[in-house]
Amino acid sequence: MTVMEALQWANNKLRKAGVDSPMLDAEILLSHTLEVSKSWLFSHFTDPLKTHQREKFHLLVDRRTAREPVAYLVGKKSFYGRDFHVNTFVLIPRPETEVLVEAALEILKDADPERTLLADVGTGSGAIAVTLACETELPVIAIDIDASALSVAKQNAALCGVADHVDFKLGNLAEPLVRLFKTIREQKTVKTSSVYPFKHLIVTANLPYLPESRIERLEPEIRSYEPHLALASGTDGLDHYFELFRQIHHDRKVLPRRVSVIIEIEPDQRAAIEKTIHHDFPAAKPVVQKDLHGHDRVVSVEI
Repeated sequence: MTVMEALQWANNKLRKAGVDSPMLDAEILLSHTLEVSKSWLFSHFTDPLKTHQREKFHLLVDRRTAREPVAYLVGKKSFYGRDFHVNTFVLIPRPETEVLVEAALEILKDADPERTLLADVGTGSGAIAVTLACETELPVIAIDIDASALSVAKQNAALCGVADHVDFKLGNLAEPLVRLFKTIREQKTVKTSSVYPFKHLIVTANLPYLPESRIERLEPEIRSYEPHLALASGTDGLDHYFELFRQIHHDRKVLPRRVSVIIEIEPDQRAAIEKTIHHDFPAAKPVVQKDLHGHDRVVSVEI
């Protein structure tokens, strides 16, 4: 079997299985199998596959036929120009989430870097936290309730060379942040703002936001393989965000003077998330940004 024959075989098999981009997936899986770039394939169509390469490729194609995501098969996914390690403990990073990163970077433009702390709640693969650390070289706290997800995020911080910039904490939503700032305040010996290390906290959060009823209607790649813990959030999909804003409201006095929160939502949740925010912060003025498809996707708010 040559490179061309392998691609044609995989393309036909994946197309019959209902895969949306059969040839692209075939190219990614074959380049992964051969440990070469996709461009290399196009100049080596007549090269034969070795037996072990053919067997590995067939196995990967069979798994993709069962609708296992390509990112899990090759163990990585590109996000904001960098490759991130992924497995079934974490969601696969989406291009839409890059808008959230851009929103955080925009807020940072008028922030004092020496007095600003970044925190990514529900970090998963660490794509947001690691990207922010890479782009800003500022300290970032990455929080997740799942130790297995944090392990993946730590790998990604090391892969991207920012392990020293990211502090990983296991815990529920903002609880580790609250504990941190309570400790900081308790350790203060002089009660003046000049010795308080942070005056601005920027919280990013791409929490689960799908209604439970939506899960069974998702494509099999998501429904059967990505972690349910990172997808669903109650009846309206906003349970996690409701709890996050409740936590921040409850301990708002402990946190820095300025707190910016940036979250990702489903396009049809705009009105509901604004209501959720106003439940605890009536004076807040949420700003909604659209993704590359023109859909409401990211909400930024000062609270």
